[in-house]
Amino acid sequence: MSIVIGTNYVWNIVSATVMGLQTAAFAGCASRQKSRLDLPHSAEVGSRATEKLSDEENEEFARFQKVHQAHIEYLPLAQSSVLLAGLFYPKLSAYAGAAYIVGRLVYSISYIKCGPEGRKYGVFFICPSVITLLGASLYGGFKALALI
Repeated sequence: MSIVIGTNYVWNIVSATVMGLQTAAFAGCASRQKSRLDLPHSAEVGSRATEKLSDEENEEFARFQKVHQAHIEYLPLAQSSVLLAGLFYPKLSAYAGAAYIVGRLVYSISYIKCGPEGRKYGVFFICPSVITLLGASLYGGFKALALI
């Protein structure tokens, strides 16, 4: 089986690029949050630098940090999956990549605004899209190896 990269694959590249930009944007948000709270760049949740914050400011800072960490944890999986699944199923994986991007945006905003309860709104998009991307990557790979 040969893999032909057609024009539809461009959307997979766009999806992977937007995922990276989205992660960088939320890193910038977390950095601006540190500046707004007059914290050093190296400040982390629970560090000595955050002791001066009120409980509300500390909780807000923690939410920004957790959103940023969640982006970083899933970025390699999401980007590689959208690119690999796109080799076999470019339209399906581009749509799943778009759903991931929307879900990550909803997750981030709702988590920052509502706290941990807000995660459920973004996870509604994130989990199915990641499962779709992983499934398409594996199925396409096994099919290319003639194992299916």
